[in-house]
Amino acid sequence: MEDDVRLNFDDLLDNSESSQELNEDEDLQDSEELEESEELEESEESEESEESEELEESEAPTFEGNALYSFLQTRGVKDPTKIVFSNEDGSTEEVDFATLTPEEQLDILQQVTDPGLTEDEINTVNYLRKNRMSMAQIMEAYAQQKLNAYLNEHPEDIHQKSYTIDDYTDDDLYIVDLKRRYPDFTDEEILSKLDEAKKNETLFEKEAEILRNAYKAQEDQAEAERVQLEQQQAEDLRNNLIAAASNFNEVQLDYTDDESDSLVIEDADKQQMISYILDQDANGKSQLVKDLENPDTLIELAWLRTQGAEVLSSVTKYWKETLAAARAENKKLQAQIDKLNKKNGSTVVVPKAPHVKEDTKAYSAWDNSGLI
Repeated sequence: MEDDVRLNFDDLLDNSESSQELNEDEDLQDSEELEESEELEESEESEESEESEELEESEAPTFEGNALYSFLQTRGVKDPTKIVFSNEDGSTEEVDFATLTPEEQLDILQQVTDPGLTEDEINTVNYLRKNRMSMAQIMEAYAQQKLNAYLNEHPEDIHQKSYTIDDYTDDDLYIVDLKRRYPDFTDEEILSKLDEAKKNETLFEKEAEILRNAYKAQEDQAEAERVQLEQQQAEDLRNNLIAAASNFNEVQLDYTDDESDSLVIEDADKQQMISYILDQDANGKSQLVKDLENPDTLIELAWLRTQGAEVLSSVTKYWKETLAAARAENKKLQAQIDKLNKKNGSTVVVPKAPHVKEDTKAYSAWDNSGLI
């Protein structure tokens, strides 16, 4: 009887599980159909949105030949001839940009070109550009500055300065000092004096502490002298650079010709060169150091150093030859005109071509030299 009951109960469980699986299959099918329906609706909405955008783009007018209107369109103004204005009574009207007053036009141009940056954000971007630093470098430097400020306020958190002498035990320190004071003593004699000193442990520890502090003072003195030497070397370098810059007044255009004209080096150029070498960023590096660490820039500097004078000389010779040929041609033409005037008894006047002077140092040098 118990077996029959158990069998019937198992059958009920099996039927219940089968029914549950069937219901789950039906729910899964309904869920899949619902998802397919939603995906179809989303696809249709996306297609409608794309068609709407394409229609709007096709309806947007074009203003070929009107740079200002085209510029406004690139800044989000769909049709500059139909700019929506709000009146004081709350109504709106469409007006042409060209019909607005200069003040209203300027206000619109300022709005469409405003990058949306605060003054602090603009100053941050300018600082990054000026110092040629990334935001990560700025954050690292700021974190270091905050750490230094904290340590200045909490000197107890600063790690104690380490000394070389700290690696020695009191016994080692005493032996080293004995060997320095008594270089002729044997090792047995040195150890004998050590044993003698340690018989009074308190006195020995006090003597070892005095020795340790004395050697620490020597290390501090050596470090101070090293820092002072580095500072003096840096000051000497700056003075030497300033002296060299004051004597660097011109660059010869053709190093192969002693009579060649030269480019004049202005004081502003000298100051810029010194800043390039010495001025340091938040990481303590000058632009020269950063360029030397950059392989591409380093190769460029090497090329300028090894080939720059030769290239400048070649360009100078080319322009000299070109100008000489032009002068010879002008002279030949003038001779023909003079001959024609003499033959016909009249005067032929050739108008001079307007002289255009380029506002660059190189062309200015050529112009000042009288070659142009």
